[in-house]
Amino acid sequence: MTENTAAGEPRIAPLTAEEMSDEGKALIAQLRANYGLSDDYLPDSTATMLRHPAMYGPYIDYVGDRMKASVVAKRDLELAILRTGRLCDSGYVWGEHVPFGKQAGVTDEEMEWLVEGSAAAGWNTRDRALIRLCEELHVTSHVSDETWGTIAEHFSDQQIIEIISIIGSYHEVAYLYNAIRVRRIPGNPGLSAR
Repeated sequence: MTENTAAGEPRIAPLTAEEMSDEGKALIAQLRANYGLSDDYLPDSTATMLRHPAMYGPYIDYVGDRMKASVVAKRDLELAILRTGRLCDSGYVWGEHVPFGKQAGVTDEEMEWLVEGSAAAGWNTRDRALIRLCEELHVTSHVSDETWGTIAEHFSDQQIIEIISIIGSYHEVAYLYNAIRVRRIPGNPGLSAR
């Protein structure tokens, strides 16, 4: 398995500016407005997904709406995203989210623990259960009663639904980007990020 395109070029090439449809250009304008992206740069991930604008447009809306409706602390979301990225061997997800995790309060030591997973000795009971939730869903698509009990002690029903949804969403991102071999954004060090 590779964390980027080391085994070859992207399997689906990102669209060039000349290939971009009007629908794609409108989605790019929406992304730039929503996220403050510069007019002179378009990540390969976006340019690749715009090969299917009818699917990518609603996905952009869903992600934006989900962010607005979030009831989970950013640190908890980043712990779930980072562990999922690691489990999926996604250099793209891991490398992009290490800085977001740090901004949300994940420490350097916890970044190392995320590589090891729930077995790392330093986790408190709450965070260990959150990491174990990611692991169990990744391996079995189910959650043990023990893990569920601990999660339910620390998170509301709304938060649990959102956390499980984010874990599933980042599996989708990892599967797409790993399979297509989407190139990482320049400056993203992949799985070596800390």
